[in-house]
Amino acid sequence: MARGNYLDVQAIIMGKLSKYFSLFKFTITNPKNGISMLDNARQTEKDSKQDIQKHSANSLNLEKCLELYFPDNDFSKEALIQNTKYLEHHFKNYFKKLESKKFPSKEKPYPVDYSIRNDSGLFLYGLCKIMKPDVVVETGVAYGQSSSYILQAMKENDNGILYSVDNIFRPWESLEMIGNAIPQNLRKRWKLVVGSSVAKLEEILRSKKTIDVFLHDSLHTYKNMLFEYNTAWSFIKKSGFLISDDVPENNAFLDFYSMVNGSPILMTDNQDKEIVLGIIRKK
Repeated sequence: MARGNYLDVQAIIMGKLSKYFSLFKFTITNPKNGISMLDNARQTEKDSKQDIQKHSANSLNLEKCLELYFPDNDFSKEALIQNTKYLEHHFKNYFKKLESKKFPSKEKPYPVDYSIRNDSGLFLYGLCKIMKPDVVVETGVAYGQSSSYILQAMKENDNGILYSVDNIFRPWESLEMIGNAIPQNLRKRWKLVVGSSVAKLEEILRSKKTIDVFLHDSLHTYKNMLFEYNTAWSFIKKSGFLISDDVPENNAFLDFYSMVNGSPILMTDNQDKEIVLGIIRKK
């Protein structure tokens, strides 16, 4: 083996050992979080053996979704893009600075591909711009891209509060980096609730009594997704929305809308037709 290749392999091995040591140390000093990580890993392993069922829901693109729910709206995709140009440039610059950073690290705790698809952000902005919600609750923040699209609409509406649930789950994560990409001028209507959705979601919902929109974007396991859907559903107002990212990962979304007799829509990306969001409007 050439010396250069040997050094590359050695660096990879040392990087992995460092990561595993950090996880081990974190588990010892934070036993609750350590147990949670192990449970999450078991859930993920169980989901990997699940037979994914085919959805019966209709698939629509961004503009068709908004047209279906709000037939009188005059938002085209181009208008949504123009309205959120500031965010597009902001995130482009933010993620450009992260390119040279190592993952995982305190400076780059989440993969860049954690970030939502562009059409998802535009839908969340358009939905909140039209609905003018008083309360939106989301689980999972990471850098805060989806949060920012919601907050941009709330700022323009001069109405609403976004409650975001997230926590430090791994040693390279920190409170400082949760929602770190959210622009400062949008944070007035943002409330970060630190903790897992298992510990904090119902508490928030009970304190607000009713909410307009619930967005799942946290741990994408069958158990956790179904827990969050079931917990949030009874607090969502009539004509309010339950929205979920990563619905193709397992059968949680399909099983949920079958149980509540919902009329779901699968929003697809215009380019590759992949499912980007699962949406249910409460009757």
